[in-house]
Amino acid sequence: MEALDAILSAHDVLAVLGRDVAVRLMDISGSGCLLQSETRLVEGTVGTLKLSSGGRDYADDVRIMRCQAPNAGESCFKLGAQFLWTAQPGEGSLRRAVGVLQSSAASSLRFEAES
Repeated sequence: MEALDAILSAHDVLAVLGRDVAVRLMDISGSGCLLQSETRLVEGTVGTLKLSSGGRDYADDVRIMRCQAPNAGESCFKLGAQFLWTAQPGEGSLRRAVGVLQSSAASSLRFEAES
């Protein structure tokens, strides 16, 4: 218990709360993408966007820049996401696969939010 008490009383403790949110890819470019989700995400939320397509896995860190409420008769929020430069885009990067993904833009993705 002493170790836990020491951690909890420290002034530099940082925690991350994560959750998975189902999203649908509507459009993608080299700088970001447009997503649809039944879940509202607060502007500024940062997370990892993950996609499996054609037997390949892609992922990139993104920040939600815009969250538009559903219009009358719609049930999904429209989310504008910007790709973040947290690492050099690798082979499994969404932004490097833009051409492949644009041909199947209505794909299901998973957004792992770090609140």
